[in-house]
Amino acid sequence: MARPRIDRHTLTAPAVAASLAILIACATSSCNSQSFQQSSGPAMPAMPPVPPQAPAPPMNVARLLNGNWMATYPGGPLRVVIGLDQMLRGRNYVATLIDGNKNIPAGQVVWKGTLDQNVPGIVKAQQICAEHGFLSARWVEARIIVSDASHFREELVNPTDCHGFPVQFTRIGPAPTAPVRD
Repeated sequence: MARPRIDRHTLTAPAVAASLAILIACATSSCNSQSFQQSSGPAMPAMPPVPPQAPAPPMNVARLLNGNWMATYPGGPLRVVIGLDQMLRGRNYVATLIDGNKNIPAGQVVWKGTLDQNVPGIVKAQQICAEHGFLSARWVEARIIVSDASHFREELVNPTDCHGFPVQFTRIGPAPTAPVRD
């Protein structure tokens, strides 16, 4: 008996579409398997939590003394200009009297000082003392106690060295919000 002959080269459109759909389904399912997914490599250890940072210390108001002031020196109030000594590094203040009195002439440095490194708000200073007519001028130890950016007090370490102390200073004009660079 003769075998029926099958024509293998003739495919119908529905058969092609079905075959193509099966092929795409197989390819898609194999690409979605775990073995085809890209690995991120070994897991990186997690960073330890960062400890909270302490807040920045408050600004030392003694760094804001530059500017124009009124001082209660004898014969005052007298104007004083405070600046930094350009010849020295760091916070080295120089206070110059604008209005003279009977003891100290205008334009004279009345005190000079540096920040106390251990106590905020304090300037260790030397104050000039003189008798009538700028006689017997001498430097004595003083301390500047800063209460805020617009007020401070000058006291002598030995209160008997000069008369007229303590001296109160009040800023003329607005207070600075940041210190002048050293």
